[in-house]
Amino acid sequence: MQPNLPFSTKEYRNRVTKVQTTLRQRGIDVLLVTIPENNYYLSGYNTTGYYMYQGLLVPASGEPVPIVRSLEQTLLETGTWIGSGEVYRDTDDPAEFTARVVQKHFGTGLTVGVEEDGFFLPVQFHRRLIAALHDATLVDASGIVEEQRAIKSPQELEYIRHACRAATDGLIRGIDAVKAGTNENRIAAEVYQGLLEAGSEYPGDQPYVAAGWRSGLAHATWSNRQVDEGDIVFLEIGGSINRYAGAHMRVVACGKPDPEAERRADVVSEALTAAIDEIKPGARSGDVDDACRGAIERAGYGQYFRHRTGYSLGLGFPPGWGEGHIADLKPDGHTVLQPNTVYHLVPILHDPTCFGIGMSESVLVTETGCEVLTAYPRELQVRPLQARGQTG
Repeated sequence: MQPNLPFSTKEYRNRVTKVQTTLRQRGIDVLLVTIPENNYYLSGYNTTGYYMYQGLLVPASGEPVPIVRSLEQTLLETGTWIGSGEVYRDTDDPAEFTARVVQKHFGTGLTVGVEEDGFFLPVQFHRRLIAALHDATLVDASGIVEEQRAIKSPQELEYIRHACRAATDGLIRGIDAVKAGTNENRIAAEVYQGLLEAGSEYPGDQPYVAAGWRSGLAHATWSNRQVDEGDIVFLEIGGSINRYAGAHMRVVACGKPDPEAERRADVVSEALTAAIDEIKPGARSGDVDDACRGAIERAGYGQYFRHRTGYSLGLGFPPGWGEGHIADLKPDGHTVLQPNTVYHLVPILHDPTCFGIGMSESVLVTETGCEVLTAYPRELQVRPLQARGQTG
């Protein structure tokens, strides 16, 4: 079967070649890739089954060797440019199987790089791998693939732009669904409808939909809570196209908004604009954070802004759509912004004593400055109360 891939074989090979150059520079003979995003980036292997072991062996020179579970062999054959690899059964020990594959394809006495910072590398597996590769030297190779992922290719940017449009469509559907008497679940259903109709696949994180005081909680999402008159509804929506993410956030007032909510929304909007104005090639991540954080602190709301200003956006499998481990915008950050990197800017005031107020944009660092990839009015959204006599 002909693989159905989102990138050309040439682009995949170029990615592998860049990683191999780094391996040779660091004296690593073979890299074991276990992070789903990195495996996908290098091979095209796309599965929800990464709760079971999957690996990609990338030698310092030569062809990569995938390792997959037997159940998913067809995904390897139809969904990667490599097309074949080594297949383990559920009765095999994946660590011992990996050691045998390393020895079979690349020999013994090697320096093997391992992505030690990955979510899906259990300590027990790592210990068994060390024992099975007793003649090898295992070293931490975290960040080698991510270094290449930070700067997006034209095709990657096309997918991110589409994901941003999908996120905005989902956001608009969610905003339009806010009314007194409905509930968070119904709003979330509308969000998903908008996402899917715009072409999104399952996102790297679920949409965040939280009403009333729950809007002031970090990472709270729908819980079937009814929306009442005067509630603030927090919406943060991420789209996904070929696993590339775009995200968008706004807050909605159900009926006439509290003047304090309007005030906080103005502050957050100003802080978001200040961050965008600071983004350009050569700017430091800490300077972007200072611009955003400074606007919030000068307005007297610094105690509610408890996190970074933004994070890298690109490839994402659940549990997250972000690439904050690659680069983020935080206090005293020294990352230098480069063209063709993408960030999600997320100023939020978390205050569960009343409500949360947040707005976000996905932005691209261009050769000369910044391009905002998401598009919706940067203000508190107000939805009129449902007409008398109607029901939710």
